[in-house]
Amino acid sequence: MEQEPIENLIVIHPNILRKFMKHGKDFANLIALYSFYLYHAKQQKTNKPLATDEFTRKGMNWAIDRVKRIKKILKEMKLIEVVQYRKYYYVHLFYIYSRKKLDEIFGGNRESEASAPNKPIEKKEPQTENKARLKPSIPTVRPVLKQWLDYCDKNRISYGKSNRTYWENQLKNRLTIDQQQTIYTAINKGWKNFYMVSTKESKYQKFLGKSLMMERDCDTLLDISYSNKKYIYRFKNITIRTIAPPTELFNKYGYTKTEVKTAPMVSQVKEKIMGMVKRF
Repeated sequence: MEQEPIENLIVIHPNILRKFMKHGKDFANLIALYSFYLYHAKQQKTNKPLATDEFTRKGMNWAIDRVKRIKKILKEMKLIEVVQYRKYYYVHLFYIYSRKKLDEIFGGNRESEASAPNKPIEKKEPQTENKARLKPSIPTVRPVLKQWLDYCDKNRISYGKSNRTYWENQLKNRLTIDQQQTIYTAINKGWKNFYMVSTKESKYQKFLGKSLMMERDCDTLLDISYSNKKYIYRFKNITIRTIAPPTELFNKYGYTKTEVKTAPMVSQVKEKIMGMVKRF
């Protein structure tokens, strides 16, 4: 069982506190401002809360120079960065949620059964499928192709070297989920051949190369596969397993790298914190 959700707590890791202590007289200031950002991250349920310098000045009852100076230290410590997403600017806090929490958040979305690829009626080679979803991005074709060849052998569908070469070329450099959907459809329908849709017709190809801006930045999608009623999204820096289908996930959180630039804060929010760091 997972521990109590981190989103219900204001958490500062001891290692971060030790780093704050090295700044002497600014120790309390760093705790105060960092806690302010953590609080609004919790309120907004994201690790990229909207919190402008002016809003922070009013909420903390600080001079604007003090806000900018302490914020600069947090940035130099690589605890925060200011990022732009479309026309909005956010304070990105790097150390809020664990990977378990990230999986929990993604897993909370409802699955669209119509968009989920069906496994073959004949539940063969479960271990092979597991191997397929652990393959690196730009997937190799052998695990899915093996399922097809096993099906052909079992159903006495004859094929030669030329057939196998043709099938390999059909599946080459295609998303794992497209491979799976193609093979599983052919098996379920009892076909003697399978037919891979073009990249333009694929429901999933358009998401390749996009990123997600969630509790952790998921950088550049490399592959999608499907197993055990979950979609598996493989990014450059992380792998996410969730029941949320691609359209739902990327419509809500997706962006391209050209949309995100480091820039000064300009957005406004209307919330206020009340004496949250008096004990420090």
